Amino acid sequence: MRESAAAATKAAILDTAEALFAEHGYPHVTIKSIADRAGVATGTVYAAFGSKPALVAALTARAADDPGIGDVLAAVESATDGQEVVRLVVSQTCDLVRHHHRTMTVLAEAAAIDQDIAVLLRETEDLQRARFGDVAEQLGRLGALRPGVTRRDAVRILEYFVTPPSWHRMLHIGWDWEGAHMFLREAVCSALLR
Repeated sequence: MRESAAAATKAAILDTAEALFAEHGYPHVTIKSIADRAGVATGTVYAAFGSKPALVAALTARAADDPGIGDVLAAVESATDGQEVVRLVVSQTCDLVRHHHRTMTVLAEAAAIDQDIAVLLRETEDLQRARFGDVAEQLGRLGALRPGVTRRDAVRILEYFVTPPSWHRMLHIGWDWEGAHMFLREAVCSALLR
């Protein structure tokens, strides 16, 4: 009972921090304002997370541990067609960006002013690049890559088209989620597949 209450408190603090960072910007949010909005003592936030950068790290870890990522990677591993692999990857990244949009925005904003968070952002990008490497390997095993497209090229193409900045840019210039999803799926298939 005590563990579940502590987990609920931590989740509430994270949700509150994410909302406040998104509303006011990372530099303008204090631990006290997070505690006040979450309805906990300031010491509780410090005891649970320790600092603002640690809150961003916890938000980032929560997004990186999204169960949908593992599900899609398993589905990619068992896919028998390159188009199915691309469909899975584009759909999953769309869902991930939609669900964790605020966290991704906070991470990028905070990385510009906090060196520890900049390191965290690079680690997050490295993890994503490694996952794209697994996707590229599967496309290679399936013989689905266009002639001349190497594993490294495939990773770069995926990074260019389906990482959070690409989705955010498309939304910023007026695409809706569905339109961006359809365009990116077609663009990635065209760039990668035979």
